[in-house]
Amino acid sequence: MLRRGRLKPPTDEMISEYTSSMRADVRIFKPVVQINMAHIIMLAERRIIPEEDAAAILRALHELHERGVEALELRPELEDIHMAVEKFVIAATDEEVGGKLHTAKSRNDQVAAAIRMTLRKDLLEVQAALLELIGNLIALAEKNTRTIMPGYTHLQVAEPTTFAHYLVAHASAFLRDADRLSHALEQASSCPMGACALAGTSFPIDRMRVARLLGFKHILENTIDAVGGRDFALQTISALAISMVNVSRLADELVLWGSAEFDMIEMPDEFAATSSIMPQKKNPVVAEIARAKAGRLTGNLVGALAVMKALPQSYNLDLQDLTPLLWDAIDQTRDSLKAMSKLMGAIEPKPEVMRERAEMSFATATELADTLVRRAGLAFRDAHAVVGRMVARAVKEHKSPRALSIEDLQAACREILGKGISLTEKEFKEAWDAEKCVEARGTLGGPAPKVIKGQINQLRRAVKNREKLVRARARAIAKAETKLLKDVRRRVR
Repeated sequence: MLRRGRLKPPTDEMISEYTSSMRADVRIFKPVVQINMAHIIMLAERRIIPEEDAAAILRALHELHERGVEALELRPELEDIHMAVEKFVIAATDEEVGGKLHTAKSRNDQVAAAIRMTLRKDLLEVQAALLELIGNLIALAEKNTRTIMPGYTHLQVAEPTTFAHYLVAHASAFLRDADRLSHALEQASSCPMGACALAGTSFPIDRMRVARLLGFKHILENTIDAVGGRDFALQTISALAISMVNVSRLADELVLWGSAEFDMIEMPDEFAATSSIMPQKKNPVVAEIARAKAGRLTGNLVGALAVMKALPQSYNLDLQDLTPLLWDAIDQTRDSLKAMSKLMGAIEPKPEVMRERAEMSFATATELADTLVRRAGLAFRDAHAVVGRMVARAVKEHKSPRALSIEDLQAACREILGKGISLTEKEFKEAWDAEKCVEARGTLGGPAPKVIKGQINQLRRAVKNREKLVRARARAIAKAETKLLKDVRRRVR
């Protein structure tokens, strides 16, 4: 179709396959058809093409929309979905009428618009999956506000916290991911149609009319930027990659905590696999795959940035190789979030083991040092040294934290400070108690049960607000599609 003018020899079959985007273009089929519908309606309204020709073209497009992508010839020599659609319309009408389909537009603005339209829906799906994961984390946190567990720094036991506190930490990160995706959606929600190849057109088109027909509130005004810009795609892949890094951190901890060495959670059987040779194995395969997918997303982001880094304005076929990276990033993130959401809805913590890990690892040492500051009047650095010496001696003598008494503390004081301190056995025991230590952490954002319940309630409200926004955006897109198809049917009667 395109080679009968400037280019005469047919393209080599292997080269056609190599340069064609047909396989990836299947994903943008419906938006491409809808863009053509909106464009033809606008051309007719502006009297750029006759009403009867517009009706014939719309009739063909409506038929194609109803029949689906299977109705098209997806041959590589047609280059892309846009030419396949045009070929279908010409076959359904004739060369003279169907040939007007491409008046005042280019594949450059059309593909940019189709990617954005597809991405709008995809991002809403990813956001919904992310919010579902947050909801399951919140539900699990509500049941575990008093489940004591060790908190870690450097993967070494640090201070006691609660399972709820830990889960809310992940939920908070995922909420920021949802906000990043929401912003990416806003950036993708401007319409490039009317930019044509790069410099617009001399036809008296109405760019805003097409944008509204397609459910866009804004247009990308500069026509070079409209067809050559893909920063919205880079922003999306970046947001998705960050989200998957957060997924990976959660997955990695689930793998660790489900191991025999940690043994703090029970991995449900339906999310595990066994070995082909070792009958005792229960492998955390869902968490492992989610962890691996994060690396894939990082690769997608680096690949997309590399495509764009030295690309001159405006449109170049290099952009064709960026789009599959975008779709893969969407698919891998959405599926990983759904899988991890199901997993977190079924995870079973082991409260007794968690508490044991915290209590037997000197996790309350910081609280004891703070108590020496408050009760015995020591400077914190002195208190730190005293408690550190007591723990070091206990480790050397293989003495468990439960076996320690005020005498062990006094011995450390005399060794470090050259004197004893004024602290009762009761005060020592209370400072050494993991539950009391957690309850004392009542600062904003801390693990104290009353505080963490407030964080949970705040998160739940935030999730509901974002779910409401996702539904509203989805309804607006669906409403625009329904209105467009209704307008098309009215014109083809």
